[in-house]
Amino acid sequence: MKPNTQILWVLYVETQKRGMDYATIVDQAIKQFYAAGNNEAHTWLLQVQASPEAWTFVWQLLDPSKSREVQFFAATTLHAKISKQWDEVPKNEYPVLRERLLSSIKQSNTPKFVLSKLCQALAAFLAHSNNDFESKDKEKSLVEELIEILPYDSPPKLELLLRVLSSIPGEFEMRQGVKRKVRDGLVSSWNKTIWLLQQVFASCNPNGQENDTLYLLGLECAFSWLKFGQLPLEISGQIYPYLLIAASHYAPNRENSHEDNTSSWEIVQDCLIMILTHPELHKRPQTLWEWARSLVTMAREHSGKYFCEILTAMGEAYSRTFLLALAGEGDATQKWTSEGLIELLLECSEQEGRYPTDETRSSIPFAFWFTLQDDLGTIDSPLESHALNALKPIYARLANALLRKSTLPSSPSESGDADERELFRCYRQDAADTLDYSYRVLGEDLLILLGQRLSEPLDNSEKWTDVESTLHAFEALSDRVGLGEFHYIPALMDLIVSRIPYDLYPGEVLACACSAMGAYAEWIGEHPDPWLERVLHLVTLGLWKGPITAPRASMALKDLTRECGAYLAPFAPSILNTIGRTLPNVTSEGGEGQRLMYAAGKLLNTLPTVEEQLTHLDATLGLCIMKIQELLKQPLFVARVAVTNQLKMATMFFSTLECPIGKAVLDGLLPIFNEIIVHPEWSQDNATLEAMHTCAQKSLSSLLHPETDARPLLSILSTSYKNWPHPAALNLLNQLVLLFGKDPDSIIWPVFAELSSITLGGIKACQSVHGDLSDWSDLMEAYLGLLAQICKKNGEMLLQVSDQIPDMLRCGITCLLLPEVGTAKAAACFLTHAIMQTPRLQNFIRPIGRELVFVILRCVGGEVPRNNLEPHAEVLLSLNKMCAAWMLEWLRVSLESQSGPAASDVDKEIFMRNVLRERTSRRRLYDALKDFSLKCRQKTIGL
Repeated sequence: MKPNTQILWVLYVETQKRGMDYATIVDQAIKQFYAAGNNEAHTWLLQVQASPEAWTFVWQLLDPSKSREVQFFAATTLHAKISKQWDEVPKNEYPVLRERLLSSIKQSNTPKFVLSKLCQALAAFLAHSNNDFESKDKEKSLVEELIEILPYDSPPKLELLLRVLSSIPGEFEMRQGVKRKVRDGLVSSWNKTIWLLQQVFASCNPNGQENDTLYLLGLECAFSWLKFGQLPLEISGQIYPYLLIAASHYAPNRENSHEDNTSSWEIVQDCLIMILTHPELHKRPQTLWEWARSLVTMAREHSGKYFCEILTAMGEAYSRTFLLALAGEGDATQKWTSEGLIELLLECSEQEGRYPTDETRSSIPFAFWFTLQDDLGTIDSPLESHALNALKPIYARLANALLRKSTLPSSPSESGDADERELFRCYRQDAADTLDYSYRVLGEDLLILLGQRLSEPLDNSEKWTDVESTLHAFEALSDRVGLGEFHYIPALMDLIVSRIPYDLYPGEVLACACSAMGAYAEWIGEHPDPWLERVLHLVTLGLWKGPITAPRASMALKDLTRECGAYLAPFAPSILNTIGRTLPNVTSEGGEGQRLMYAAGKLLNTLPTVEEQLTHLDATLGLCIMKIQELLKQPLFVARVAVTNQLKMATMFFSTLECPIGKAVLDGLLPIFNEIIVHPEWSQDNATLEAMHTCAQKSLSSLLHPETDARPLLSILSTSYKNWPHPAALNLLNQLVLLFGKDPDSIIWPVFAELSSITLGGIKACQSVHGDLSDWSDLMEAYLGLLAQICKKNGEMLLQVSDQIPDMLRCGITCLLLPEVGTAKAAACFLTHAIMQTPRLQNFIRPIGRELVFVILRCVGGEVPRNNLEPHAEVLLSLNKMCAAWMLEWLRVSLESQSGPAASDVDKEIFMRNVLRERTSRRRLYDALKDFSLKCRQKTIGL
């Protein structure tokens, strides 16, 4: 604590002892805080603010002679005390507190920010006292009482009234446990509030400075009340005409508008949106249409783009109503209104300029366009066909606009900063989604539009952005266009693969074309002739072209090899050669190399002979092996990412390989694995080990005879784990156990025994130095998962290492206490399977049964969150089933232990009965554990 702060504390204590007026010392603390930003002074002020004495000294600090900062602290203190410590005020002092508040508010020359906080304090007083302080006239609403105590017989007093009135809804919302009666009473006050606001809007001219302040306060008041909740529409609607007038004044397109009007416009906009989207409005169609017509009329008069948020909100809320009017259901005025609203939103979507560097509004109507077309499916015939015909020209205009506005920047100078580039990326995705929705309305007409754009003269290199946006749109339609479409898709395919002069354009055009071909991979798989060969040629060009096109070309190739596998054989050799020439240029970042290896595996599967497959193996996996060998000679911190990427590429290769060369592939990688595990640095790098073990694990599925072909992995696994225990190694061992474990004399069991012994030894070492097993939770989870798998598949095999079983069980018990949910679940799974296993394994359960129950009850008692007790319920249920004879004793001893759960004797007895009788439902037992856990925690808090 700094010296100045120490002095403050001493003075504060002395003033408390002597009952002196210590407003002065608070004044000094505030000055010190504002002068130097003293954190200790701030902490002290907060404590003083919360003290009971604050009710007394706060009035002195509100004196006009005090500084603005001191007055603001006092006003803030009053609001905080009333909001948070209302119980400190006796009921008989409510009138006194109210009068003092009113007196402070009416003081002249009070700074505006202090006055706002004081008005908020009075609103908080009304919110709290309204439920306790009985008015003599119970027929009066809260607002009427406020008007009585704060009459508005002059503009300054009206300003005060509006400020307090604006704060009332928020203060009521902040109150916890507001009774429904009080809330209903507040809602009933909305009628009087509306009456007052109508007077304000009718009498105040927003063009005058003084009146403009009152006008804005009226808007803020309306906004705060409308936010409160579902206020009656018949009352709220009375200010709708005034809000339209306010919108016409504050809309940013006015010639005399200023930046100061921005916040005012936002308030008006929000008020209109809340009224127009009121859930009761759809029940009043006449009102809805009147309001919609007046809104559309005004928006047309004042550049509709500024009204697009209001129009979009209303359009989304009643899109089906507007669609029915377009289809002819309704009168001419309703159709005119619907057409006008949609026209204004079209203009918003079509507005000139690049998003978001030149304009930021064209993205607003996206959700409306989706909702409008979605409603098309809810209309019955014959109106559906009329609605469809009405929507077609609308969505045709929209599609043209989106194709224009989603073009890429033609130069870096048009791109904007990083945030603007991200906004454009999102906009472009929304545009693609909207074009996808448009296909439901336009159907083949949209494909024709794209074909027309690609059929125009393409020899102008400056038009590349239009070509790219068309390709981007075509890609967006891939999920919508059916596989049976064989008229327009082939025509577009032909334009894309043969007519576009890719050499004339930047690489972004070819990259987008490759993405589009990948998106239509399933369609190509259904129509392989002649499209597969031509598309593969285009994708191959993309792989060759360079870093801009290669990533997306590799994505397309992966999609094509996945969907067109039955037809790839004739093209496999040439594409494999291309992959071989591309792989050396792959960077360590991204997934390009993995995608190429995925495709390579798929292509190798199509080759007819092992000899051909082996011929192309060197040009794919062989390159990975050579690259890893080179990288392992470099320092770890330099080459780590590249090594792991190459290992992931090999893993991806294994994941797609289905041919009989799996052993040859693994044999090629074994020297790499051996080099890693003996290296002083690489052998202890977590990322490298995880990638290596995952690769080895994935290789097992590609081996024709894994029980013999995978044996070299055992020594690698053993050596690696001795050097550096890693969870991925145990996951590999898990798979090997499944392969080899059925044979009691299998060679896997010595390896399992060794790795298990190492793990258990590490646990004991950690516990001996009071280490935290949570630091090794991933390893514990993998180890316990391995044990659970063995118990589940062949529990007798654990007896091969019977000397380790007690330590295994204690490891499971210990891990039940860990906060990591995954580890606790793995522990519970192992213990459950161990308990439910053969009688020979049961001999190991009884000695640890009491300890296991005690640990579970510790978890229930509070050492584990209540919502994480499901694994513990699973273990307890298995004990109930298999160890019923001892459960009563184990439970009683654990519950009676001094370090057991803190609960009453009655609760313990009830809990014990609930546990003992439940032997079928884990859910019911889990609920019993949660209920008892809550009682234990309540007991602890009570202590």
